[in-house]
Amino acid sequence: MLLISVLWALIAVVLAAPLSKWLGKAAGWLLWIPLAGAAWVLVKAFVGSDGEVIEYYPWIPDFFNVGFHLRLSGLSLLFGLLVLVIGAGVLFYSAKYLGKTKITSFYLSMTAFALAMLILVLANDLMVLYVAWEATTLASFFLIARSGSHARKPAVRTLLVTVLGGLGLLAAVAIMIAASGTTVITEVLASDIWTQPTIVTWLIITLALAAFTKSAQFPFQSWLPDSMVAISPVSAYLHAAAMVKAGIYLLLLFSPVLAGQTLWLALLLISGLTTALMGAIAALRRYDLKELLAYSTMSQLGYLVALIGIGTPFALTAAVVHTIAHALFKSALFLAVGVIDHQAGTRDIRMLTVRKMAMPATMTVVILGAASMAGIPPLLGFVSKESLFEAFLSAELPGMLPWLVTLLAVVTAIGTFAYSGRFVLGAMGLYRSPRTWINTPRGATANRQIVHEAPVSFWAYPAINASLSLILGVAPFMLDNLAGSAATTAVGTSQDVHLALWHGFNPAFMLSLLVIATGVVAVWQMPRIEAFLVPRPLPYSGLGAVEKLRHSSIELGAVVSSWTSGLNPGRHLVVPSLLLVVLAGVGWFTIDELPEQNENLTRWSDWLLVAVVLVGVVATIRAKTRVAAIVVVGVVGFSVTLWFFALGSVDVALTQLMVEILTVVVMVLLLHRLPKAFGKAEKPSITAIVAAAGAGIAAFAGTFALTGRRGMSEPAQYYTELGTEVTGGSNLVNVILVEFRALDTLGELTVLGVAGVAMAALLSSRKPNPVRKVQFVSSSPLSDSYSTSVYLRTFTKIALPVLVVLSVVLLFQGHNNPGGGFVAALVAGAAFALLYLAAPSDAAAPIRWSYMKLIGIGVILGALVGFIGLLEGSYLAPVHWEILGYTVYSSLIFDFGVYFAVLGVILGSLNMLGTQHGLNQISEPYENGRTQLDNQNRQSTEPADKQHQEVQT
Repeated sequence: MLLISVLWALIAVVLAAPLSKWLGKAAGWLLWIPLAGAAWVLVKAFVGSDGEVIEYYPWIPDFFNVGFHLRLSGLSLLFGLLVLVIGAGVLFYSAKYLGKTKITSFYLSMTAFALAMLILVLANDLMVLYVAWEATTLASFFLIARSGSHARKPAVRTLLVTVLGGLGLLAAVAIMIAASGTTVITEVLASDIWTQPTIVTWLIITLALAAFTKSAQFPFQSWLPDSMVAISPVSAYLHAAAMVKAGIYLLLLFSPVLAGQTLWLALLLISGLTTALMGAIAALRRYDLKELLAYSTMSQLGYLVALIGIGTPFALTAAVVHTIAHALFKSALFLAVGVIDHQAGTRDIRMLTVRKMAMPATMTVVILGAASMAGIPPLLGFVSKESLFEAFLSAELPGMLPWLVTLLAVVTAIGTFAYSGRFVLGAMGLYRSPRTWINTPRGATANRQIVHEAPVSFWAYPAINASLSLILGVAPFMLDNLAGSAATTAVGTSQDVHLALWHGFNPAFMLSLLVIATGVVAVWQMPRIEAFLVPRPLPYSGLGAVEKLRHSSIELGAVVSSWTSGLNPGRHLVVPSLLLVVLAGVGWFTIDELPEQNENLTRWSDWLLVAVVLVGVVATIRAKTRVAAIVVVGVVGFSVTLWFFALGSVDVALTQLMVEILTVVVMVLLLHRLPKAFGKAEKPSITAIVAAAGAGIAAFAGTFALTGRRGMSEPAQYYTELGTEVTGGSNLVNVILVEFRALDTLGELTVLGVAGVAMAALLSSRKPNPVRKVQFVSSSPLSDSYSTSVYLRTFTKIALPVLVVLSVVLLFQGHNNPGGGFVAALVAGAAFALLYLAAPSDAAAPIRWSYMKLIGIGVILGALVGFIGLLEGSYLAPVHWEILGYTVYSSLIFDFGVYFAVLGVILGSLNMLGTQHGLNQISEPYENGRTQLDNQNRQSTEPADKQHQEVQT
C-alpha cells in the first residue's frame, strides 16, 4: 500500500511536463488528483493497520540490507497528509495564479518536491531518508531560482545553508550505520548505541544541525525570509507543509531516544526560543505581507523546536497539535497573499492603503487565518497555543527555568498577536504609518482604487484551510486519533490525546487571556511600536553573514587556485608530489618488517619498456612545440599499452590503446586552435625539483615495498576460482566491472555522462579560440583539400565498416573474451574519428547524431537495467535468459548503456571541436559542407586577382 502511495505521487511527476505543455497553467486542475489519491491510500492503509505499516523492497540486500524500507506510523501519516493534501491544494490554486511562462518547470519541481517529501516521511531506511532529504533541497533551489534573475542569489544562499545541514545529516547517517550495523531506522532506534555518550553527543550535534538549517532556526534562520522571492504557491508549500516541516519531522523522529538528553534540551530550547522571539520582532518591522509571514513562520517553528527540546509527552503532543494548526493557517495566509498580490498588484501594506479592498471572501480567509495564528478562540490556533503554554509550564526543568521559558513564550505570543493584527489591517488596506494613524481625516480615502474579488476557483482552497482552522477549533476532538497516533510515535509510548476548546480556568488559559489583552493594546498602539522598531536597524544580519560566507568562500577559492596558476605544470604538481613524499615517509616509520619478496619479479622486456617510458618522459620535458609534446607523450602511452599486453591484461591494453589513439585525435583538434610553440616557460624552482625527485623516489620505494610480497588477496582468489562459475563469464575483467562492481561502474558511467554535458555547456557558453590560418601558394597541391584527402577517403571506405564490425564483435563477446562496452565504444569512436579525418572540409559534421541523446540513453539504460536484477532480489544483480539456445546476460544490456554513453562523449568532442561553428553547426547536413567545398574548388580554377589562397590547416 505504501509503495502504491509513492507511485501515485510519481504519476504526478511523470504527468507534470506533458500536461503543462498541453494545458498550460490549467494542468494544476488535474495534477492535484494523483496527490489526493496518494493521501487516500495512506489513510486507508493506516486505518486497516494496528498503528504501523512496514514494507520492504530489496535494493542492495548484501550491503547493510539497504532497500526501499517504508514505514507508515502516526507521525509519518500526519506529515504525509500535510505534504499531499496541502500540495494538492497548492497545485489546484496554481492553475489560477500562474502566468504564461515557466509553467512546466514549476509543476515539475512542485510535484518532485511532493514526491521527495513523501518518501522522506515514509522512509524507514537511513539511506533513503538522506537521499529524499537532499532531493527536497534541490527541489526548493529550483523552485526559488525559477522566479527570475533576482532570485538567483537568494536561491544560492538557501542552497548553501541547507546543503550544510545535509552534510550534518550525512554525518549522522554514517555514524548510525557504522555504530548499529544497519540502515533500518526502526532497528537503529532499538539498538544500544543510544547508551554510548560519545556517539549520542555527535548524533545530537549533527541531527540538530540538519534540522536547524532545514527549519530555519537560529543561527541558520536567514534563508527563509530570503527565499520570499519565490512566488506565493511556492512559499505556501515550502513554509507550511514541506521544506521547513522536514526539520521538525526529523527532530520528532529521533525524540524517543534523544528526549531527556541535556545537550538535546539545551540546543533545541535555546535555539527555538531565540528564533521564536527574533521572528516575532522581525515580523513587526516588515511591510511586505509575504515577508511578514516568512518571519512569522520562523517564530512558529521556534515554538515547535523548543517544545521538542523539552521532550515531555505533553510537550511533544503540543508540538504535534501546533504543527497541524500552523500548516492550516499558514498555508491559507500565504495563498491569500497571493490572491491579494494578483488582484491588487502589490503586497506592500503601504501601497494597499491607496486601494479599496472589495474582496470579502479573501478578507474572511485573512481574518480567520490571522486569528488562528494569533491564538484567538475558537480557532485551532488557540487550542494549540494553550497546550503550548501548558507544556512550557510543566517542563521538567530545574528551579525557575519553567517560568522563564514560559515568560519568553508569552512575550513571543504577544508579538505574534501584534503582527497578526498588523497583517490583517495591512491586507485590508487599513494600515496607517506612525505619523498618520490617529489623525487621518474623514473621507481622505474615499477615492481609493477598488480591488475586486478574485474568482472562486482562486480563493476556494485557502478558504477551505481557513475554515478547517475554525471547524477544528470548535471541535478539536476530531483530531484526537491523528494527534494521538503521531504523539505515540514521537514519544515512543502510547499516548491518549483528548483535545478540547475549554479546559477551565487554568494557568494556561489565564496566560492566553493575558496574551490577547496585551496583544489588543499592542495592535492599538502599533504606530508607536512601529515608530520604535522600524527606524532602528539591527546591528547584525543573518543574511549578511551568509552572503559574507559566500563571498569569502569564493575569495578563498581564488587564493587557493592562484597557488597553482601559471603555465608551469610544476606548480600544479608540487602539492601532490610533496604529499606522496609525506605518505612514503609515514610508511617508512610506521610499517614494520615486510614479507619476503618473491623471486623473478621482472623480465628483460620490462626494463626495456621502462627505458622507453623514460625516454618519452625526458623528451616530453624537452619538447619545444605542442606537436612534439603530443608525439612523445604518445610514446609513453603506447609503451604502457605494450606493458599491459606483456603482462597478459588484454582488456586493459586494448582500452589504453584506443584511449591513446583518440587522445591524439582530440588533441589535434585543439592544437590548431593554439600557438605552435610553447610560451616562455617559468624556470623550475628548487622546491619543484626537490618535490619531483622526492615523488619519484617515493613512488619507486612504494612499488618496491608492495610488489611481490604477498599472495593473492581473498577477493582476487574468489574472482579467480568462482568468478566464472557464479557469472558464467570467462572474462574476469568484464564480469567484475559489469556484475560484481556494477554499481560502482554505474557511478562512473554517470560521471562520464555529466562530464559530457559539462563539456557541452562549457563550449556553448565560451567558444574555443578560432582556428589558426596558414597561407598557401595557390598552385600548391595542399590548397585543394578535397584532392589531397582522396587516399584517406578511399582507405576509410574499407576501414570504417571493418572497425564498426569489430566494435560490435567486442561488445557482444566481452562476457567471455576481451571486449566489453567501453573498449567497443572506443573502437567505434576511432572509426568515426577516421571518418572525420577523411572529411575534405570541417564545414559540417559527417555524423549528425545527437551526442547528448546518446549520453542520456546510455546513463538511463545503465540505471534501468538494474531493475531487472530486482527479479533476483537485488538491484543490478545479474540475470540471464536462454533464447534460441544462446545465453543472454543482463550485463550485456548494461554494456550497451556504457557503449552509448562513451560513444556520445566521443562524438560530442569531435563535433564541438572539429567543426567550424562547433555546437551550432552540428545539425547542418554534411552535404551542405561538401557543396560549399565544391563551389570553392570550382572558383579556384578561375582566374583570380590574388596570388594566395587562405585555407584552414
